[in-house]
Amino acid sequence: MKNVLKIWLVDNTVTVDNKDDKIGQLESSGNLSLQDILDEMHKEDTGLRPETIEHVVKLYNRVVGDLILSGYSVNTGLYHAVAQLRGVIDGGKWNPEKNSVYVSFTQDKELREAIAQTSVSILGERQSVMYVAGFSPATAIAGRPFTVNGRMLKIAGTDSSVGITITDSKEQTTPVDLNMLAVNNPSQLTFIVPAGLADGEYTLTITTQYAGSTLLKTPRTAIATFYVGTKPETGGGSGGEGGGGGEAPDPSE
Repeated sequence: MKNVLKIWLVDNTVTVDNKDDKIGQLESSGNLSLQDILDEMHKEDTGLRPETIEHVVKLYNRVVGDLILSGYSVNTGLYHAVAQLRGVIDGGKWNPEKNSVYVSFTQDKELREAIAQTSVSILGERQSVMYVAGFSPATAIAGRPFTVNGRMLKIAGTDSSVGITITDSKEQTTPVDLNMLAVNNPSQLTFIVPAGLADGEYTLTITTQYAGSTLLKTPRTAIATFYVGTKPETGGGSGGEGGGGGEAPDPSE
């Protein structure tokens, strides 16, 4: 099956003076959990029981994780992973407050070959879409201001879901105090990143009923990945300084 990525053409918010400059915004197909992936594997009719597939996949994840964090450079064919270090080691002693470990993922042969066989379908221009285009600075610092650029981002509405949340890799969610929202414009949000967030990759979720001169009956959401601390130079996350996050369907259309 040939893979197809569907994209919308949206304004490039960086080049304000060029009204014809467009960038591609991925049409999200949704979010999948490990269980969703296991269900897809079971549909392949391998003859394996669902619990067998789950056991093998979880065993694989654990073994790969243990090997990476034992200092091995792991090449799965789909990706290459290796542990990396952050921070200057003062006095020859490891200091968890200054030093940390992260894992760098880069695409490998199988994924590169799959990308080469993937086509892009342009759906047209989306004028009323809500999206995240990028961040300033490129990576966040806990307790410091952080700016999100995009479109239709203004926090507005009375629905209980309206607001900004930050979710870590363990699916622990931290709400952003809206009293710390210094700039609340359709094209830009600036807020104080919650103090105490550890360095790493996070998912930013912005939910609002804003739709220009009116409020939507149903809130919509934009999702993007960003980093607290130093972004891995060869990391495989999405979003960040390059911009681009997921979007929810526009209820106003």
